[in-house]
Amino acid sequence: METLLDIRGLSVDFKTSRGRVKALRDVSFPVRKGRIVGIVGESGSGKSTVLWSILGLLAGNAEVMGGEIGFEGGDLLQLDAAGLRAARGEKISVVFQDPMTSQIPVLPYARQMADILYRRKGMSAKDKRDKAVDMLRRVGIPDPETRIDAYPHEFSGGMRQRAGIAMSMLTGPNLLLADEPTTALDVTMEAQIIALMRQLQSEFDTTIVVVSHNLGLIAELCDDVVVLYAGEVVETGAVRDIFHNARHPYTRALLECDPARIEDVSRKLPVIAGDIPDLTGELAGCIYAGRCQRVMPDCHTLVPPVVHRGTGIARCHLLEGPLADPDWPPPLDVATVPTEAGTPASAKRPALGAPLLEVRDLNVRFQTMGNLRARLNGVTDPFVDAVLDVSLSVRSGETVGLVGESGSGKTTLGRAILNLLKADGGSVHFDGQEISAMDERKFKPLRRDMAMMFQDPVGSLSPRKSVRALITEPLTIHGITGVDLDAEAGRLADMVRLPHAFLARYPHELSGGQARRVGVARALALNPRLIIADEPTAGLDVSVQGEILNLMADLQAEHGLSYLVITHNLPVVRHIADRIAIMYLGRIVEEGPTADIFAHPAHPYTRALVEGVPKPDPDQRRAEAAAIRGEVPSLIRRPAGCDFATRCPCVQDACRIAKPPHVQITPDHGHACLYPLKRTKQTTETT
Repeated sequence: METLLDIRGLSVDFKTSRGRVKALRDVSFPVRKGRIVGIVGESGSGKSTVLWSILGLLAGNAEVMGGEIGFEGGDLLQLDAAGLRAARGEKISVVFQDPMTSQIPVLPYARQMADILYRRKGMSAKDKRDKAVDMLRRVGIPDPETRIDAYPHEFSGGMRQRAGIAMSMLTGPNLLLADEPTTALDVTMEAQIIALMRQLQSEFDTTIVVVSHNLGLIAELCDDVVVLYAGEVVETGAVRDIFHNARHPYTRALLECDPARIEDVSRKLPVIAGDIPDLTGELAGCIYAGRCQRVMPDCHTLVPPVVHRGTGIARCHLLEGPLADPDWPPPLDVATVPTEAGTPASAKRPALGAPLLEVRDLNVRFQTMGNLRARLNGVTDPFVDAVLDVSLSVRSGETVGLVGESGSGKTTLGRAILNLLKADGGSVHFDGQEISAMDERKFKPLRRDMAMMFQDPVGSLSPRKSVRALITEPLTIHGITGVDLDAEAGRLADMVRLPHAFLARYPHELSGGQARRVGVARALALNPRLIIADEPTAGLDVSVQGEILNLMADLQAEHGLSYLVITHNLPVVRHIADRIAIMYLGRIVEEGPTADIFAHPAHPYTRALVEGVPKPDPDQRRAEAAAIRGEVPSLIRRPAGCDFATRCPCVQDACRIAKPPHVQITPDHGHACLYPLKRTKQTTETT
């Protein structure tokens, strides 16, 4: 096949106060025309640096030390500023990870998309608008003729990402770069974006390069895969070759650490021990030797050979040369990464006790407009119900997963439980005490028994405080005296397995996994009994996810902690939760034991979530984009009947009229659906 983009020997350094970081070293791989290429690897492996090198958007402290980026007969690294401007947007476009920061918040999409077409001098303003409307329609934005005048904040996360893809495809580029395009999206939106990108690639014959650490996304979307580790290409190949015949120990370890590939439910997940090496020092031998499950003494000193096998290459001594092992790689059913790596083998599940947290008929309302404006507009009830009649419980030593799409009210419920938001009805009992309307002075002592892990591990930490100050701050706030703060900082760091050297660092100096450990240590400072964990694995690599979840399991076993885990990551929640509550538009639509929910979902929404997770296996690609389509309805225009009726594939006339009551299938499993799915292994029919 014709090669559209050819990266040869690319090396990039970053000049920092700690010295030169050798971010990329001799990176080479082709991108064939009309293919979708996925670049995978842990955070810090150099994936995004490759993209910014292609676009000429490297940071000011970056220096290209060598290499070429061949594109349409030229070298992108040799283009001047005018040449790069001509290529960017016209021939090469990009979909950024966070649409809220890459889209201009004060300009409507009509203006932003017209500005992208500024080089088309022959197009009138009407022609530009018509082209933009057509592209929004192609990516599935409803009512594009009117929605094009909306601002980014008026779109949901999925719609903003769709708009970002529309903007990137507006000029018909030959090459589309996508940086973690589905990281912050729910499984249903993720499935729709995957299908959209496949459709656009087929329709426009566009070549796509996708950067992601989501192996399910790569398996579902890509034709070829490039595996990066610590700035080096360790393996390449066709997607099926990578997922079914991985040759490099790192690729094999990544696949084994993915919770979605682990069929047997396990409280402990496999992890790759250690961290990516410091790239400021001297690098010798195999870059992966310090973490490799099959390391040999010579791996630390001898550079591994580049071995051409199958549809690509791999760099490993096990494959060729004097250190070669004819039995490597082993069959797929043979584990190469230990499940209990870095975790106590003696950790056991605590016995579940009486309910520690009981929520009954909780309501949380938000005002949508001021009283005067409401009167002028004839609005009698200027509020929306973000949480509506929610009831759930968490027992001592239990983990309950709260699952649903963005906007379903999960975080609002968690904050209301901790009195960080005012509840407008219902009750919250903690250890037998009613706390929902408790005075703050009386409630403050109880806060020692409840803690929250926030979704953004870096954003929730003060950038002006060191790790030591951050994890001991709860002791100061609650006036705990007679303790040695330095000793407490060391104890908490040991508890979350954070090296003591990190106590002097600041949040911006930490990786995502390290910042998450600081958040866990901070939450544990006062020895709480209940922790509400809001998306504890969001944005983390599969191995780091395993580390955090294993840590939480160890702490639960040791201290009898109770967890309410808020997440949309179903492969993770399947392994860690005793029970699951499914939330949609502020209501609990199904609740039950985890195994029962996954095996016998009663609500069509639950089934859509379970089936919507991309399988990390290219042989299991779905024919359909998702079991459900469309956006979550606005809370301002909540459907009259069942909240899910506007998107439900099983909807019937009665669903649009009546609100379904909560019904118990078994004492532990309940749902809110007028026509629940039949309780069979293949839940594809309705009663």
